Formats: sequence, structure tokens, C-alpha cells
Amino acid sequence: MRTERLYNDDPYLTEFRAEVIETLTYGDKYGIVLDRTAFYPAGGGQPWDTGYLNDEKVTEVIEKDGKLLHIVDNKLLSTEVKGSVDWARRFDFMQQHTGQHILSACFEKLLNGSTDSFHMGKDIVSIEINIDSFSIDDAERIENMANDIIYSNLPVIARIVSGEELNSLPLRKMPKVTENIRIVEVKETDYSPCGGTHVRTTGEVGIIKIKNWEKCKGGIKFAFVCGNRALKDYGLYNTIIRALCEKLSARDSEIVEAVDKLLFDLRNTEKQLSASTQELIRIEADNTIKECPVVSGIRLISRVLDNRSINDVKLLAQYLTKVPGTVALLACKNENAQVIFSRSEDVNMDMNALFKAVLPIIDGKGGGNSRTAQGGGSRVDRLEEFMNNAKNLIISK
Repeated sequence: MRTERLYNDDPYLTEFRAEVIETLTYGDKYGIVLDRTAFYPAGGGQPWDTGYLNDEKVTEVIEKDGKLLHIVDNKLLSTEVKGSVDWARRFDFMQQHTGQHILSACFEKLLNGSTDSFHMGKDIVSIEINIDSFSIDDAERIENMANDIIYSNLPVIARIVSGEELNSLPLRKMPKVTENIRIVEVKETDYSPCGGTHVRTTGEVGIIKIKNWEKCKGGIKFAFVCGNRALKDYGLYNTIIRALCEKLSARDSEIVEAVDKLLFDLRNTEKQLSASTQELIRIEADNTIKECPVVSGIRLISRVLDNRSINDVKLLAQYLTKVPGTVALLACKNENAQVIFSRSEDVNMDMNALFKAVLPIIDGKGGGNSRTAQGGGSRVDRLEEFMNNAKNLIISK
């Protein structure tokens, strides 16, 4: 016995009565098969409906082996059920799906771009269009055309058509089935085979907004929102813009200019800070050299530095090893231990071999070449031991 699909005739139906004809196990849940249902199963890029069968929450609706399963946590106690579909979720999908038909038709008419795929996510709807390029001007043209169709409040009609009628329709795509072919018609705009749920008129879609696009295999992938999703999206962006206006003391039309100025000032400040940091590190290196005497032809410098960035420490090592006869063993004590061993060109010593010899002490990884090696480890508590062992190996040689 096949399940009668009430949503095909009336997508606005949210409550119905039905008989349970079979209960199947589905993992640790149950799949309820009914003689009739208003619940739409996942398919064609559209997610399933949710709601209730009596007091049991329907978390998923799928089609498996020709049967339509309503997934619930517990067995139903009665063979007679009252079904209730989550209308907010259903209407959202109806808006998005109808909006996709309109948008796809506009891509085909304006850019000769066919729709390769369609996916409806929780917050964003995406389609892949078979075109090579796209611009801001193209987006404006597509959106204007799509929203003109919406504001015209055209009828949206879903019906099963005969083979003869099918051959007479200007289909945007060919059906994948050969029997009971259901065509969704957006009056004078789009004719597509589709099993999804749709609004009655284009005006109910509300608005279509393309959010972004990116290259993908075979074309360009577009993310867009319709109806209530577009309204929420506008509300979010309006909140962000108002907050930026307040923080930047600018009108909304001046935000881009204000942000550009802020970034320009930030880059200049970063350049000045970088120059000052380099000078301070150079002075630190000079003072360190003065404090460390040469012993047996080698100036051995070993330092553990707290809360210093590894980039600053690398720069310090570069300044130190510009001085002949210098070996610098430097470490940063942050969340992890970060270490750099380096020497001046005239010192005949393999820093990579030295580094690898003591690295297990801090459970570290890393390496380099004979002149410089660097890496890090998780055993910050053994960093002093690590440095002492490295220093002793040098002294012993």
C-alpha cells in the first residue's frame, strides 16, 4: 500500500488524520509508515518536514525502499494518528524553493546559464549555474528581474501533466521520471519538473537577495536568501551597520570611507611599531653581546624569554649571530616552548644536530640546517633542563 502524499495537492495543509500501516526499526529509532501524510520527505534539494505524530516528535522524513518513513524516538501507542507539520519550517522551504525556480529562470534568460545543482541549507540556499563569469552588474540585473517577477504576484501552479502536454511546454530542464510527471509552473516565467512544495503566488516569496558567489567545478556557485530569511539577513546587516556607524562616528553612507581611513592609519601604526620593535631588539642584542664574554673563542648566549613572540626571538638571533664567534640558544616560554638555535658563519658547529640531540626533553619537533634550527615542544616545565643540556653539550666540545 502506497502512502497518499497530501502535500502534492495542498502544501498549505499542516494537520491531518492517518492510519499507521507499518512500523519499522531505524537504528535506535522507529520509522512510521502511514496511509496518508502531509509530511514532505527529503528530496530534490529540499529538506524534510518536521512536526508531530500525536505526541511523538517527527525528527526526519525519508523515502526508503519505496516507503515513506516518519522517524520518531518511540513506537506509537495508537494506529490512528494526528499529524502536525511545523508550518514555519514548511513555509520557509516553500519560499526558498519557489525563489530558486524564479532565480534559475532569470539566470537562463539573462545569461543563458543552466542550473546544475540546488541545495537548501538551514540558513542559506545555494545553486550552481553553468556560466564562466559573473559581475556586480550581473547580480543587479538578475536580482531586479527576479524581484520584478515576485512583485507581479504571478500564479504558481503544480500539476501532473500528460505526455502530450509535456511536449508542448517550454521546460527549463527535462524530467528524470517517465510517469506521473509533476510540473511546477511559475506563470509565463518557468516550467520545471519538481516534487517540492511551493507557494501559491510569487508575491509570497517576498524578496530574493544574492549574498555571494564563487567559482566551482563547472561554473559558479551562488548563495542566496528569500522571504523571511532575507528579512532576517537584512536585520542582521542593519544591526552591524548601526553598530559600525556608532563606533566610527560616521553615517552609513560613509562607513566604507571611514574603514579605509582606519585601515590606512592602522598600517602606518604597524609600520612604526615594527620599526620601533626592530630597533629595541637591535639594542637588546648589542647589550647582550656586551654582557657575554668570549670563552675559548666562542661567545655562548643562552636565554629563556617569557611571553615573547617567536618572530621577535628569531630577529634577536639574527642580530646576535651577525657578530663573529657567537652561538645563540634562545627560547620562548609561552603556552608551549618555542626554541631557536643559531650561530654565526665562522663557528664550526652543527646547530641542527645539537637541536635534535636535546629535543626529546621537551617532547619537541623541528629542525633546520647546520647554522640554524628551530621548533617547539609541549613540556614547558622542562625548558630550563633543555637549555642547560644544550649549553653543556657545547661546553663539552
